[in-house]
Amino acid sequence: MNELKTITVLFRAYNSLEKAVRDDIAKYGLNTSEFGVLEALYHKEKLSVKGVIDKVLTPNSSMSYVIENLVNKGYIIKKQSEKDKRSFVLELTQMGRKMMDVIFPLHKQNIRDILNVLDKEEEIALQKALVKIGKSSLRK
Repeated sequence: MNELKTITVLFRAYNSLEKAVRDDIAKYGLNTSEFGVLEALYHKEKLSVKGVIDKVLTPNSSMSYVIENLVNKGYIIKKQSEKDKRSFVLELTQMGRKMMDVIFPLHKQNIRDILNVLDKEEEIALQKALVKIGKSSLRK
């Protein structure tokens, strides 16, 4: 038995799923970083730039570029925080909210269609196993 087969299978599954997500999001004229920011704001309404960075799986170094792209596309606004003049708050524009009202349910269903190969018990078991692996890898 290949002692590292689990890693190979996990990476192949990740790569396939990541490509499916990327391709789905691209249909809406967005990349995964842009969609991640829009999704965070769609669910949280307003977030500081730091709050978005904490929620989205995008490197901090790329976030300024992503935010500026979304501002230029008219999907979000960036305004100075009233509480802390050194920081900025992001929120969806009306156009950004309307777009997410349409595309988020479609994206969610497309991803659910992939995950629905698992029954509920299998999906819960997978989540637990992945959390366990993730925590274990942090201790190394």
